[in-house]
Amino acid sequence: MKKLTLLFSIFALLITTSVFSQKITPNPKVDKDCSDETSSLPITAVITGLGGEKVTLVTFQYATTLFKPWISLDSKTSLTTDKSNAKLQILDWGFIANDEDDPFYSMNFNEQYFIKSRTLYDLYMVFPEIPESVKLVNIQESVKDGFFWKGININNATTEDLSKSSPGYPPTDGFNPTGSGTGFAINADGYIATCHHVIANSSVIKIRGINGDYEKPYDAIIVSVDEKNDLAILKITDATFPNVPYNLEAILSEVGEDVFVLGYPQTQHLGEELKLTTGVISSRSGYRGDVTTYQISAQVLPGNSGCPLFNNDGKVIGVVNAKYIEPNVSYAVKLTYLQSLIDNSKINMRQPVSNSFTGKSLAEKVKAVRNYIYIIEVQ
Repeated sequence: MKKLTLLFSIFALLITTSVFSQKITPNPKVDKDCSDETSSLPITAVITGLGGEKVTLVTFQYATTLFKPWISLDSKTSLTTDKSNAKLQILDWGFIANDEDDPFYSMNFNEQYFIKSRTLYDLYMVFPEIPESVKLVNIQESVKDGFFWKGININNATTEDLSKSSPGYPPTDGFNPTGSGTGFAINADGYIATCHHVIANSSVIKIRGINGDYEKPYDAIIVSVDEKNDLAILKITDATFPNVPYNLEAILSEVGEDVFVLGYPQTQHLGEELKLTTGVISSRSGYRGDVTTYQISAQVLPGNSGCPLFNNDGKVIGVVNAKYIEPNVSYAVKLTYLQSLIDNSKINMRQPVSNSFTGKSLAEKVKAVRNYIYIIEVQ
């Protein structure tokens, strides 16, 4: 099949078909590297059985995180349906451009393409034709940490909203999280620090883990943000908070200093228990010499964004915000920038007078602070 002919056929599908005439699950369950942060994979259309090429067209949207400004797709990406266990291998993929003369930009498989961060892109994938009787589609990339769309409901014959019959979709309270990260209390008045990219472009923010309770979500509002340094302060007004047991340490830390990280990475895969990783400060500057961040060796994963970086004394010295593609290379915004945001927001900190962690083991430190670190979910 020639790619040019295929793209012409796809264009014909789009201009002759109303994508809104087909009921689809716009935000099915998605497992993907970085989806716990800001990556977006809503399905915008599934068009089947039309055009001379008889292909299935899937269109979707994607936005990268701040520190991963590229996109790639595996050539073994496959589609399965509720009518067959057979895997249909992808034929083509690329961007949908706002250009009537050249609306499609076809891209190679297994190749990285650099794109703008925090920018929503419309993309497409082409698979062999699936029967019109198909009601459910799953799409999976075969590489490690690749995306997995589970439960894409489609119906080409009726206007029935199949999303209501999909187990667990949408949630009974109408809240359907599209991403998550970590946050931590900065005082006893309900103020919580996190990364800006965790809550950027969100319409609803909910926080779980308050006082160790992961069942009850609390609504949060945005108090202030520092987009340049990737920081944000949220507030919960309907919960009672005890005084935080740790200090925020804005003094510059040294290379080689022991640190530990506590957060909620990849909750879909790893569960909702708080996760601990340890390491050292590898450098007092971050990616490409960025002086606003530390480079650390403690392992972090998607979902760790916004979690506190503690030093050996149990003081918060930074806010974890990124992982590099190389192993054991992560970054954290230095605490001085969070302190500036707190000061500009006129928040009363009321920090502990003395350091209560001196001489305690790591396990004791974790136990003392665990109820002050939370799961942040956004929609």
